[in-house]
Amino acid sequence: MKRMRIVGLCLVAAFALSAIGAGSASALPEIGRCVAKAGGKYTDGNCTKKGTGSFERVKNAVNPAFTSAGGEGKLLGAGGTEIKCTTQSASGSYFEKLGSTKEVHLVTAKFNGCTLPLFGVPCQTKGKAEGEIITTKLHGALVYVSGKKTPGVVVAQGLSPEVKKKGFAEFECPAVGVVVYVGEGLEKGHETILADVGPVNVMATTATEKYQQVKAGQQLPQSKEGSAVIDNLESSLSGPKGTFERSSQVLETVITNSEALEIIA
Repeated sequence: MKRMRIVGLCLVAAFALSAIGAGSASALPEIGRCVAKAGGKYTDGNCTKKGTGSFERVKNAVNPAFTSAGGEGKLLGAGGTEIKCTTQSASGSYFEKLGSTKEVHLVTAKFNGCTLPLFGVPCQTKGKAEGEIITTKLHGALVYVSGKKTPGVVVAQGLSPEVKKKGFAEFECPAVGVVVYVGEGLEKGHETILADVGPVNVMATTATEKYQQVKAGQQLPQSKEGSAVIDNLESSLSGPKGTFERSSQVLETVITNSEALEIIA
């Protein structure tokens, strides 16, 4: 049976992130809130203007659950490989560790209307409805992409399988005997995908996460600020030990939090 290994169909756009907490500058970005407080250290409702005022920054989320929903998602290989899904949804939770929230966990994404356009056939996770793909449980941290400590700062949400080296998902396109495994390729980079997320430093119940590409096979962004490790997708059409090509994911999803939160960067 032909086997496809595709890294990143982590079409998972579900990454909780419209929030970020406060803490030491080195701990940012984090998930948190800006709350009303007499004599607070901020004068505005987003806690961006310091001064004796009526607002204070608070770490973490009270209600950590979130969901996400998006439209068409694609995985595009540099050599022409393509997987396409018409809609996406996901759920997960913000994860507090050592007193601050920088990560999400228990993220599971579902994609519907998934096909292998080359053959015009549907693909799905084994045992699920035609065209339905379910990911494994995912987790990941917020990271800086560029502009740290500047007004133009860009933040991304990273996602990786909660169980290392076990992949993002496995599904089949039975009409053509193809089994797709979503995991890490032979490039030995991070088993991670990054998506820009925002707005930053604004209290909101929703956030937008974007998976973008420079071109097919080249993700944007490919790495976090200050890192030389490439977080780019890879795919193989001949199994885990086959020849891999870089692949990119294109998807936009809206995250909805259980309460207003802020990405503090």
